[in-house]
Amino acid sequence: MNSLRACSAGAVAVVTALVLPLLFGFTSLGIEVGHWYLVQREMQGAADAAAISASAQYIQDVIAGNAASTTYQTTGQHYASLNGFTIPIANTCLVTSSGNNCGSVRALDARPVVCSTPPCMVVEVTQDTFQWLSTKASWEPNGLGAIKPIPTPTLVARSVVNIIFDITTTPPQGSSCILALANDRNAIQVRGNGDIHANCGLLIDGGRDQNARTPNLNSAPNCSDGTAPPCGGLTLAGSNAMVHIRNLTTAASTAGPANQSCPDPTRCFLYNPSTTALPTSAIFTNTATPDPYAGRVFTKPAGVVVTAVAVVSGKTGSGYTNGIRTFTVQGGTGIPAKFTATVTGGKISSAPALIDPGAYTTLPTAPILVVADDGKGSGANVTLTTGNCLPGARFAALPTPIPGRAYCSIPVTKTLNFPTGIYYAEGGDATCMGFCITTGNIRVTTDTTGATFVLTNTAGGTTYAQLAVSGNNTTNLVAPTNDINADGTPCSSGCANTTSGMIIFQDRNAPTTTALSGGGGVTSSNSAAGSTLNSLSGCGNNQTCRTLSGTLYFPKQTLNFSGNGIVQGTCFGLVSKYLDDAGTPTFQNGCLPGTTGGGGSSITSGTFKLAQ
Repeated sequence: MNSLRACSAGAVAVVTALVLPLLFGFTSLGIEVGHWYLVQREMQGAADAAAISASAQYIQDVIAGNAASTTYQTTGQHYASLNGFTIPIANTCLVTSSGNNCGSVRALDARPVVCSTPPCMVVEVTQDTFQWLSTKASWEPNGLGAIKPIPTPTLVARSVVNIIFDITTTPPQGSSCILALANDRNAIQVRGNGDIHANCGLLIDGGRDQNARTPNLNSAPNCSDGTAPPCGGLTLAGSNAMVHIRNLTTAASTAGPANQSCPDPTRCFLYNPSTTALPTSAIFTNTATPDPYAGRVFTKPAGVVVTAVAVVSGKTGSGYTNGIRTFTVQGGTGIPAKFTATVTGGKISSAPALIDPGAYTTLPTAPILVVADDGKGSGANVTLTTGNCLPGARFAALPTPIPGRAYCSIPVTKTLNFPTGIYYAEGGDATCMGFCITTGNIRVTTDTTGATFVLTNTAGGTTYAQLAVSGNNTTNLVAPTNDINADGTPCSSGCANTTSGMIIFQDRNAPTTTALSGGGGVTSSNSAAGSTLNSLSGCGNNQTCRTLSGTLYFPKQTLNFSGNGIVQGTCFGLVSKYLDDAGTPTFQNGCLPGTTGGGGSSITSGTFKLAQ
């Protein structure tokens, strides 16, 4: 027995028998864990491919205007499958600034989703290793001489892709274009056979409750003009009056009966298709639309202008170059006046023709001398007639309008182009109340960089300039896209003239229009009160003779439309206290800033990068 106990023969076999299961277990565990890591790397590649492909699909849908589409989920599922992994459709989800649909993903994987700048596309790929054949055949040590099945973890791989859009701001087509500021039942009045065709929206905001329908005469009167509520905002005066519009927005607190959201539902139509009644989905109530230009400021040129120049007898100078010469008045402070005259024998031999009225803060004192454009000659002496503004007749005689000057009126009677700048009409003349384009068969344009016309008054005057456009002329006016100084030069950050987007700006101190009459049972005059009526009319049926790219602004007065022409432009807007329509005008491409549908941006492209 002692010998047997001391004998070591066969020990290796016994130890081997005892240890061999452990060796097999460790070997199997090592192989299986290595398999986990290998598969997880394959899963991560599949998740990345699925997230990138889903992001590309989402970008495509957003650019096409289908931001609500969930096609990206099936795309993510498809590309995970192409890479060897089957995932539920919910495992592809989207994180936006307003929320996400990643509940299923978070239930599978508690790690936080890293998306610092939404939107982000998230794809989760999972694998339950218990289902693997290799796992079912694998074992790990379980003590001396024993083994047990290895654990079966669920492997997860997540990919988060950050989506980056290239957003370009553009003036949208067919957004809001007309805003009436009056707190009155007929802030917008269509009368006679009038029909407003607007590929854009009508806005009515008087600062308090009002509905876009005629008043209920059975209620107690409490509206501003003595009629009964609801006060209204859109009046169709006459059985043939109607509107064809994209939408209607009012400051009403309640919509009222669905079939009375317009004065007469049978005469309120969509712009397109024109035979479809304006649906309630296109009528927005309890929606304030404040004046988007309430902060605009224009500074009138200071001082006086020269209205006429005369050469002093016997002071015609000598040594000037013969021919038609340009002369500049010397002395004073401000912008000097200029004129042309004929020179014969070295002397001024014709009456001066004013070409620039100047803008003086201090007038030249006698004797007033002039300098020729070529610097030759001397001795001519002139007298000046001055005033607060250049009369319309004098303006009409100028060969080219000069921006930054004070004109009593701007009567356009010939084909004319306005260079870039700001033009001030200060009070009007007997034949033109401000800015007038009333002669037919002429073409009136602005430089492509735009011009702004300010309708105001002379210092201390009580008469304010107004707009009058009529006749079968072609009017193509463009507003500056960037702020400019009065002379048209680029505006610094401290410029007082906020010209961007403005064609016509009427002084806020102009006389206020009283309530329009007519409609809603009122049978008196159908026009605005007194001389507070600005007008835009003319053009034959469906002719495009008015191209207005910018905004017309009359915060205290009425704009009257008549005629049947088309008003188009890349971006048209009107803000007035009242709108009075007696024609069938067509308005295109509205884009009033800060209003329903106004302003806009478009996504032109997108890219992405892995974030997690």
